[in-house]
Amino acid sequence: MRLQSRSVLVLAALLMVLVGVRRELVGSMATADCVALAALPMTWPTVRRQRLFSPLLVTAVLAALTGLALSWLADPDFSVMASAQRNIILSLLGVPASAAAFVWAAQRLGTRGAALALSSGMVLDSMRLLGSSPNPWKFGVGAAVSLVVLVAADRYGRLVQLAALAALAATFLVSDARSSLAFLAITAGIVCWQAVAAWMRWQPAQPRRLALTQVLALAAVGATAVLGVLLASSTGSLGEDAQERTVAQASGPAGFLLAARPELGGSWALFLSRPWGYGAGVMPRYEDVRVAKEGMAALGYDPANGYVENFMFGNGFELHSGLADVWIAGSLPGAALVLTVLWLTLLAMVRDLGSLRVTPWLCVASLVIVQNVLVGPWAVLPAYLPLVLGSAMVQAPLGGSGTGTPSRHPDSALLVRS
Repeated sequence: MRLQSRSVLVLAALLMVLVGVRRELVGSMATADCVALAALPMTWPTVRRQRLFSPLLVTAVLAALTGLALSWLADPDFSVMASAQRNIILSLLGVPASAAAFVWAAQRLGTRGAALALSSGMVLDSMRLLGSSPNPWKFGVGAAVSLVVLVAADRYGRLVQLAALAALAATFLVSDARSSLAFLAITAGIVCWQAVAAWMRWQPAQPRRLALTQVLALAAVGATAVLGVLLASSTGSLGEDAQERTVAQASGPAGFLLAARPELGGSWALFLSRPWGYGAGVMPRYEDVRVAKEGMAALGYDPANGYVENFMFGNGFELHSGLADVWIAGSLPGAALVLTVLWLTLLAMVRDLGSLRVTPWLCVASLVIVQNVLVGPWAVLPAYLPLVLGSAMVQAPLGGSGTGTPSRHPDSALLVRS
């Protein structure tokens, strides 16, 4: 019995490591998606009665089917790249499958153990950037290592967590990584706020009231952290490149956000031109590129550069927004899937704020998802989704009353803090 139990633990850890690896196999199929889908017969019983899993599964299947149908019915003047089609369809179906894998593993390893194994897989996957990226820490290695460190520090007190957050923030400070630095600063601010609240023995009787208060605190801390990072960037503290980008974006006529992400203008123009999307693997035509350029130019951005032609439309549609990218491939059901992901992510954050012990790795991963749903590429999201969506499914809901400790949900096997 002990040997069998040990074998199950090893299997659960191996499953999570593989789900964290996004390396592409033959035919542009990601390792994580293939493994999660292959493991679904084993992991399905753990989520088939999960109320939060159903909308995720339904929207993912509808998005995949719609994407396939649109690509099959595309006009002759469109071209379809088969490898891109397989990649996006598998990544859509892999969203619920990988979440189910995390829930299955969390029931055997605990949530922290499953998160540690999955983030270790992300570290292994990011090692390929060491020889191919000019700034590997900024573009993948740093985020994966941060999750491993924060999961390991989660079992200790706030001082250890703050030390880990500060050390990680220092590495991003010298790596020209504004977003990651802001996420770590926001998380550290919440930990400090909770330390002060605990020292003052402030504890509302209702977890929902506590969560609401802390959501407001998170918003205040987040705004302060973002402004602080932008100020540091504009003064050159994060390097000359970051300073030049920040000053140029802040002085743009469209405001900082739209100047920083002019792809939003292109996405909106494409949506107005073709609201039903394009289909999985469908390549952009000249007229589609022209429509997007006009939308970006309306924001005061000059789209006549290699970035638009080569990055955004060189190998398909890359609109630098998870919501827009999946809408392109899966039409409105694809957008519904991403909005479901956003809803579950916010739910996980709110539930985690129902006590005065925030989970730093969950907070950071959730912030990464929120950012990339809105203004980041879809390709970044799948690695983080099982971590956050799976955690949302094993969390207990906020109770209406009590001592501030969430009550156990009958469909949940364990709480986030295992």
